[in-house]
Amino acid sequence: VKWVSRLAYNLTMSWVFFAGLGYFLNAVSVLGDKLILRKVLTRPASYAFWQGILSLGVFIFVPFGFSLLPFGEAFLSFLSGGFFLYALFFFFHALRLADASRVQSIILSLTPLFLFILESYGLKAVFGRNEIFAALLLVSVSVILSVDFERKEKAGYGIFIFYSLAAAILFALSAFLMKALFLRENFFNVLIWTRIGMFLGGLSLLFFAQTRKSILSSSKVMKRPKASAGVLLNKIFGALGVLFVSFALSRGPATLVNALQGLQYAFLFILAVMLYFFLPGVVKENFQRKAVLQKVFGMILVSLGVYLLIIFGNAQV
Repeated sequence: VKWVSRLAYNLTMSWVFFAGLGYFLNAVSVLGDKLILRKVLTRPASYAFWQGILSLGVFIFVPFGFSLLPFGEAFLSFLSGGFFLYALFFFFHALRLADASRVQSIILSLTPLFLFILESYGLKAVFGRNEIFAALLLVSVSVILSVDFERKEKAGYGIFIFYSLAAAILFALSAFLMKALFLRENFFNVLIWTRIGMFLGGLSLLFFAQTRKSILSSSKVMKRPKASAGVLLNKIFGALGVLFVSFALSRGPATLVNALQGLQYAFLFILAVMLYFFLPGVVKENFQRKAVLQKVFGMILVSLGVYLLIIFGNAQV
């Protein structure tokens, strides 16, 4: 009984809880992204642009702690937000070429690896053996889940890998800069300034003729009440997910917070199964026996990694 109560207390009081909640909301948002890219805003550039515009909703948190930043920190905030926006841009491209769980698994495999390198050398983070083992376990699970034994080489596969790789690198750079800023500024101030950077990143898409054309054409779509409401609702889920993950990032090591993205894959798979049975045809997932066993085995290992982080998570920066 004691170890159960200790586990429950550590969970609700630790950054792991907020990261898990954030990744659940992100999983809901990813499924929404897939549907929106299929039926509403079919061009990744236009969808990324509207993500940047809607990110200004973060100003509702101004009363909780907003202040001017020195030029250097403001620049890093804008850079972090811009990296995040362009990470979404490449992520949406990859999402159009493959099912959501496959895109997620590749990004989840690579982002913590890039962050581990950045945080170890840039922030001088100190990790214990248990934390390193848990992080490697979670990253390994993501790699295992990314393997599709039923898939054969198809045209465009290389482009899909490129988009996924670019998204993972940019997500890692964004998280690394946010963590560095959290060491200097309060949570809400960093969140607001980085979302301003995301907004500016969205505006930068207008500088390119091809993306500008798709963005201008999408403005007509966004005038439809159902379309705009769907995008806004999905943005709310995504924004809450980012909020909780960012809060976890402000309290825990960036590498370990991002290693927990394996949970997002598990949530995504479970939600896809539910949609498959209750709303068939909405999402496309591989539910053949080998694929299901592979994913269930991966989720068991994810649970083990999360347990180790809850019990032994005490990395210092």
